[in-house]
Amino acid sequence: MRFWNYKSEEFYALYTKIYDSNFPMEKKKVMLRSLFSGEYCLMRITSISKLCYEEYKKNNFKKVTKFKRVNKRFVRHQFITFSETLTEILKRKVPMKDFWKEIDENEKTHLITRGERDKEEYLYINIPIEGGYFLNKTVGFEYGKKEELYLKYISQYRIRWRKMTLESKKKETEREEEN
Repeated sequence: MRFWNYKSEEFYALYTKIYDSNFPMEKKKVMLRSLFSGEYCLMRITSISKLCYEEYKKNNFKKVTKFKRVNKRFVRHQFITFSETLTEILKRKVPMKDFWKEIDENEKTHLITRGERDKEEYLYINIPIEGGYFLNKTVGFEYGKKEELYLKYISQYRIRWRKMTLESKKKETEREEEN
């Protein structure tokens, strides 16, 4: 049985075997990508935008499957791609605690609409990781009763939205890389 916050030593052992192998870098990436395919730790939704929340609210917090306009479709926006994460962990052999820490940090994802991504600006709220909400699947993310109840619960309170500008996030990432 797979748990949403499961961090296996077996994953790390396979990573070290792949790292130590004589395969070229691209082959190592392909092997690690297939190893992690569909795991909950990838593309972990840590925030939801105001427009996504409003779409769920209009639908009485049920799963939204039919969108009236294409720019309202939900997308998972990653700030660092898994390919970039793989490059980072394959440049040097990473100790186990840092291996999972790097994956956790880099796989933070926001659930936003296509229109918000195109505008490069949106309002959002964080989602607590402890609840295991909006978990990654092989294709898409989970949205069931647990997510529905969570969104209904937070709708009873005043929500303090934060503002995200995607361009500033890119610049922030670039500044961190320079230092």
